[in-house]
Amino acid sequence: MDVVHRLVSGVLVRRRAGLLLLPVLLLVSCGQGAEPTDRAGETPTSQPSSTQSAAAGTLPKVVGAVGSKPTIDAPDTPPAEELVVETLEEGDGDVIAKGDLMVADYLGQTWEDDKVFDNSYDRGQPIALPIGSGRVIKGLDEGLVGTSVGSRVLLSIPPEKGYGPQGNPQAGIEGDDTLVFLLDVIGRHAADAAATGEPADTPGAGLPQVSGDGAGAPEVQVPKGRKPPKKLSVTTLLRGDGPPVEQGQLLVAQYTGLTWDDGKTFDSSWERGAPAAFPIGVGQVIPGWDEALVGVPAGSRVLLVIPPDKGYGPQGNPEGGIEKNATLVFVVDVLASYGATA
Repeated sequence: MDVVHRLVSGVLVRRRAGLLLLPVLLLVSCGQGAEPTDRAGETPTSQPSSTQSAAAGTLPKVVGAVGSKPTIDAPDTPPAEELVVETLEEGDGDVIAKGDLMVADYLGQTWEDDKVFDNSYDRGQPIALPIGSGRVIKGLDEGLVGTSVGSRVLLSIPPEKGYGPQGNPQAGIEGDDTLVFLLDVIGRHAADAAATGEPADTPGAGLPQVSGDGAGAPEVQVPKGRKPPKKLSVTTLLRGDGPPVEQGQLLVAQYTGLTWDDGKTFDSSWERGAPAAFPIGVGQVIPGWDEALVGVPAGSRVLLVIPPDKGYGPQGNPEGGIEKNATLVFVVDVLASYGATA
């Protein structure tokens, strides 16, 4: 079961309100708890498989190289009652701070029966998790702050720091299940991450004007009394020098979205305080995004004017405050893209 692509929030998904395709593990746990009892990441270990913790006893055995799908075998002994975090391999990249968007491949299973309820390796596309912001289950929120990019991390998460007594029936997780997660951390994006490219093109006559040099949220002025273009319009405001976005990858971006008719902002990752992430070029977002953003180099800022037939069309998006046949305006900072191509 593809658990990662079940829940949606935001505004850009084609059939429902939503930009971000959020994994089920982003559901916030009802449990309350203290900080992790063990942070092996602060005292790096190079042990590639099972590790020992005074707080937890024997942790599950992990087989497999960093970056590849692991096999995890939990011991017959009961799990720890506390959150336990072990760094199996220490990365040398940026450190994940509270409020960052972390990109990782992962596998999740239950301790008792080693039942895998989801993994990103089979899909060839990682996940993006806002860490330390209360939007993921407590075990991940607390346990991953301080982890370095490039690390392989193993977590044992008790029920009160997972899904609590209600469990997660959609994923086959019961209320008393201890969860085991293994994550290969491959990227980190700060809440204020923005485009880093050099100035490129200027919007043509009759198009929205954008101010800002990429250091933060842009200001967008939609021309009053002008008819919008009938075709998709793409203007590169800042041209980055990173790898171009490829179809089927996970795109990480900051964005601001407005409606042409009234110039009002209906959604903004800047206002939410974290970049957004979503599969691109595969029909998971509105067609204007799929068509315009594949091929854009990382570090770029682009201005999109999206006609109704490549946005929400005659049905609009009432939940997002978008009327039928609305022309949409977006400024998108392309931060990075991850994963295998389609």
